[in-house]
Amino acid sequence: MAGQKNIDRVSRYSSVLPKDYEWFDYGERAKAFDNLVYNEALTGVYAPFLWTDETYDTFGLAAYVGDGRVGNDGSEEAVTTVASVLSATLMGIDKSSQNGVDYVSRLHAYFSEEENIILNNPAGSSKTTSMWYLIYPAILYTQVSVCYPEEAQIREDALSTIESWYKAAEIMAAGDGFNYTGFDFTEMQPYQNDIWKEPDSAAGIAVLMWYGYELTGEERYLEMAKTCMAFVDTFEGSSLYEALLYFAPALAAKLNAEYGTAYDVEGFINDVMNGGSIPRGGWGSIAGEWGDYCMNGLMGSTTDGGGYAFAMNTFAAAYAMSSLAKYDTRYAQALGTWYLQIASNSRYFFADTTGPENQSAASDEALLEQIKEWGYCVPYEGIRKSQNSKTPWFGGDPTVYGWAETDFSLYSGAHMGMMGAVIHPTDVSGILKINCNAQVSERNTYDTWLLFNPYDTEKTVTYTLPDGSFDLFNSVKKEVIASGVSGTAEVTLAAGEAVVLIELAAGSRVEHTGTNYFVDGNWIASDAASVHIGNLANNDTVSGTVKLDLECVSTNQEGEVDRILLTIDGVVTEFTGADKVSFQTKDYGSGSKTVLIELYMKDGTCDKTDIRLRFE
Repeated sequence: MAGQKNIDRVSRYSSVLPKDYEWFDYGERAKAFDNLVYNEALTGVYAPFLWTDETYDTFGLAAYVGDGRVGNDGSEEAVTTVASVLSATLMGIDKSSQNGVDYVSRLHAYFSEEENIILNNPAGSSKTTSMWYLIYPAILYTQVSVCYPEEAQIREDALSTIESWYKAAEIMAAGDGFNYTGFDFTEMQPYQNDIWKEPDSAAGIAVLMWYGYELTGEERYLEMAKTCMAFVDTFEGSSLYEALLYFAPALAAKLNAEYGTAYDVEGFINDVMNGGSIPRGGWGSIAGEWGDYCMNGLMGSTTDGGGYAFAMNTFAAAYAMSSLAKYDTRYAQALGTWYLQIASNSRYFFADTTGPENQSAASDEALLEQIKEWGYCVPYEGIRKSQNSKTPWFGGDPTVYGWAETDFSLYSGAHMGMMGAVIHPTDVSGILKINCNAQVSERNTYDTWLLFNPYDTEKTVTYTLPDGSFDLFNSVKKEVIASGVSGTAEVTLAAGEAVVLIELAAGSRVEHTGTNYFVDGNWIASDAASVHIGNLANNDTVSGTVKLDLECVSTNQEGEVDRILLTIDGVVTEFTGADKVSFQTKDYGSGSKTVLIELYMKDGTCDKTDIRLRFE
């Protein structure tokens, strides 16, 4: 598709449609998971999972099935309990009134009155706690607050936490930045443990600052979000440590579209995907097949034992990046491919989808029977490329390191509803509807869905609409493709085509102002430019005069190229829109070199691409 940009990692997939593609309903499994783990009367081995924490006036869920911490008041983790409340809520379950219990209000136990922040454990503190174990629970907690605005105490906790992180960000931004292990809120200073750093904390803080701005309207939160994102944008290499950077691409695209920033969205995506993490080498997205199983798109380590994918990270990434195609439609096709892969391949985290001989519970028939009786709704923690002479190996760390009796992961299952909220089927197998408004921060915008046709032939999808009459606006091409439709609409996708469909009230007037599109004063889309080198591929050998065949595309029909910058070995050459871009290899010497092309349109949109060439 013209104007679409590649994602490097996605380009490595051997096929667009996953091997052995199969639709898997994560939403239904998430509902079954909630019904299972919140059943205090559950019987069977290692059951029940839920306990009443009398010490901290809350409820507890351990991280794993067979976890020795069950019943240990204060040991429960927000990455399990708070995530499970958010996940269920996204599935339409009211956790503020479930079986006579308000599980939302009981999350208050994670708020530290002493430190004014959300902690990962009711009995915890910020001292020596990793950044992501402080920030990620705060993001989950804040999103729960958005879902339940009537829960006044939860909202107060969220806003107090955001303010505390604002003060922490001020301190770090005034110093050496966000490249620390944690932040001690009793001393109000960052700390470093001399083992690892977590620079993607800046991305997580930016998310909290964005929510602070959304909930209060205070501009200082928006400005701090920009400060944090600027740190991540300029960080040398990938800052990915665990999961916080997953939120950066979509937030960067949103700020670019609505607030005029110019963050490198492609750089953020590559930092999430490519496995080039600085603080945690190899952390990224898997590409390839392990034995008979396709692992494309799953998140985790690309290098640990040849590769180690994690269920929680995959579910969380699907959720965190769900709005990206809405704010930067140039990645619609690549994201459609990635979502299709993880929608199919993430099913391998569940015991009923793989050969039992490759599972860590293979020798425990009673456990496997119990998992079956529970509806296979608790996933394994992870998938290793190889272990115990099996490729791949479905299990996790608990049985290896003695953390629990099984590798079935409650904290991973607690994130399943996030995946379920994003990925939906259509009436055409292999064509999905990706909910660009799955994140709770997107709830007050027009319903927006990404659809992608992975086939080499045209396909027509029956698109189901909510009650009412609608115009369907395709923000990839900036055009209305159906007017005044109700109930269902037939949407035809060309081979390989991706669309981002915005459901507008029938008769809505779309206004194009500058580089943005509005309906009733509300932003719906932005123009975008893209540049692609059409006549060369990475590692091609070139010599003499090299003419670049550049494909410059803009969604603005009146858009004109202003200038193009060519950079080789730090030397910048400027060309006008009418010039042919070329260079002489003799001017730069021989060897492998990166050729960077930057496109600037007269309407202010821009893009860049690079290629690695061998100069003779």
